[in-house]
Amino acid sequence: MTTVDPITFEVIRHRLWAINDDQARMASSLSGTPIVHEGYDFNAALTTGDGGGLFVGAYVMHHATGIDDFVRRVIEEWGPDGVHEGDVFFTNDPWWGALHPNDAVLAMPVFADGRLVTWSGIVMHENDVGGSVPGSMVSTARDQFSEGPLIPGVKIGEGFALRRDIENIWLRNTRTPHLNKLNLRARLAALLLTHRRVGELVDRYGHDTLVAVEQQITEHVERVVRARLREIPDGTWTARTYHDHDGTTPTLYPVVCRIDKRGESLTVDMTGTAGQAAGPVNCARPALEGAVLGVVLMELCHDLPWSVAALRRIVTIVTEPGTLVDALPPAGTSMASIMATLTAQDAVVHAMGQMMLCSPRHRAEAQATWSPGMMGCSFVTPPAGPGREPAFAILANHFGGGGGARVHGDGIDTAGPFHSTKARLPSIEVLEARGQVLHHYRRELRDSGGPGRYRGGVGIEYAVSAHKTGRPSMVSTMSSGVMVPGGRGLAGGMPGGPADTTILRGTDIRAQLAAGRLPSGTEDLTAERTDVQLPKQHSPITVDDVLVGRVPGGAGYGDPLRRDPARVAVDVAESLVSRDTARTIYGVVLDERGEVDAVATVELRRERAAGRRPSSVTPVTAEGEARFAVADVVEVVAVAGAGSVLRCTLCHTRLGARTDSYAAGAQVREVDWAAAGPYGGGFHPDYVLRELSCPGCGTALSYEVQHRDDPVPTGSHLHGEEP
Repeated sequence: MTTVDPITFEVIRHRLWAINDDQARMASSLSGTPIVHEGYDFNAALTTGDGGGLFVGAYVMHHATGIDDFVRRVIEEWGPDGVHEGDVFFTNDPWWGALHPNDAVLAMPVFADGRLVTWSGIVMHENDVGGSVPGSMVSTARDQFSEGPLIPGVKIGEGFALRRDIENIWLRNTRTPHLNKLNLRARLAALLLTHRRVGELVDRYGHDTLVAVEQQITEHVERVVRARLREIPDGTWTARTYHDHDGTTPTLYPVVCRIDKRGESLTVDMTGTAGQAAGPVNCARPALEGAVLGVVLMELCHDLPWSVAALRRIVTIVTEPGTLVDALPPAGTSMASIMATLTAQDAVVHAMGQMMLCSPRHRAEAQATWSPGMMGCSFVTPPAGPGREPAFAILANHFGGGGGARVHGDGIDTAGPFHSTKARLPSIEVLEARGQVLHHYRRELRDSGGPGRYRGGVGIEYAVSAHKTGRPSMVSTMSSGVMVPGGRGLAGGMPGGPADTTILRGTDIRAQLAAGRLPSGTEDLTAERTDVQLPKQHSPITVDDVLVGRVPGGAGYGDPLRRDPARVAVDVAESLVSRDTARTIYGVVLDERGEVDAVATVELRRERAAGRRPSSVTPVTAEGEARFAVADVVEVVAVAGAGSVLRCTLCHTRLGARTDSYAAGAQVREVDWAAAGPYGGGFHPDYVLRELSCPGCGTALSYEVQHRDDPVPTGSHLHGEEP
């Protein structure tokens, strides 16, 4: 291999990084679809010539973490003699690398001096790709044949131009051919720019130098990640969440994740996840891989190039084919990108968070789950006549969900989804101009952040109605975390609020607007009735109806009773937390001026903690040298003559041996959903909130959302030698 000096390596590495970012920004700028150019529901990637993932863009992570999979599949299918300069390859097939049929991938080989040096690829979400329902996310689909047509890998372009015959197949099956055609050209223009700029790099530095740098980027990331894993104790960490409603039945599907860390490698095992659903919520294996690798990139590669090829050498993903997260054809996948994929992501985030807490050096990267899954909604107004296209408004207000709490601070309010560092709420004006809708308000949602010593970021509430349609529109809800909370708190933190969508039927909204009044909440409207929407549902909506959606906040970190009372007072003053929640959950008493009553607060918190402790058990303390923390108030301590054990850092109560789960030594009780917030009254009756606390001082160690018949979770287990 060509030897590259460090300065040249850094110059080329950052140039490639910038090239990938530039192609992403160019493609989104040229797109005519608000969900792309406003909500940034897309991404771009570069791979090596043989399909090794090199760079992933900073947009929707799992869009791009699977582009390398698609490229390798193309290379395998066409062979070395079937890929030529100027070729363009396309798919929207989840088993070829797309997340779901709406996410179409365009990839191009990049040649220089007649030799293949890299590939570039861009994914965009399309408003419509056909199928039985406008928008192509079909709630009632029982398999793929009710959804948009799937196009496996196909050579859609030659000589740097699109083939009209293949393009026409794609456009013929969509209700929005003009937008889809524009998006194809937006991608192609960006890929052409990348081809030119990579060629300029080769002209300046040479083919062999560029290929050597690509290899060294992957080796650099692999080397650093392996070193970071060595600084984390060996162990096993588990997470279990539930995906609610499959689009056809109100079934809840368990999604299980077990992370096993040994030395320099990770195994992410999803065994135990429910079988694939008879609905549109399943994801195929490439989407799961993208979600898992995206979490690892975020947690362990925050300051590194996002090289998927490096992680594929380190991370092993285990699944059972035919399950919700590794579905087999003809499974329905039209909602895959925002349903099973994100539920799996949330489970991996929770398990990874527990793992990161055990590392003295890297625990600052641990975080609770962000706004869970998805709370999406789209409006479709039928075309005004033959030959016209319908009006779409994909609201994308889920990009206003709250961030998960961290070990050193609150989650970010209205942060967006975990997997997209650049996601943003689409402009209301653009949505109204393109989609025949009218937004009445969009505001931060009080009490939606998961309580904790550091709370989760709050989500949002919004109200919107159809506008100037002249005919009924259709609204589609696409939500999870409705029947049970989707988020998971970390180390004693609580889940965030639930997702919720209602339609106020027959309101006086038009009369209020005509009188110059703009409602700021549902209390300002009168309605004939209120329809609570299912997590996945298609419903008619008129200009007299108002849809109200609530997007969850992130989950919390640490026991809420340990939160600084002054922080609670500020949250109440800023309308992020209610006075009632301050008292009932945080144990903070405020006077009439909103200031903390310190004496009453101490007494109330003491009373609450005492209520968590068992009356018939005498705790055993463990005294010795503290080694490292494994949770907010749990640490490993070396006890003379007894080896290493787990104890509460506050009262030194022994919670078990070092290789035990601290859950085994905890006090367990079921608590009312109201303990987590004011929005917990309508959850599925078979699911409960379990509180695990220290039997010595009553400090909360964990809050678990479980089916009432599930055993208490085993949590984490350390094994082997300390790092």
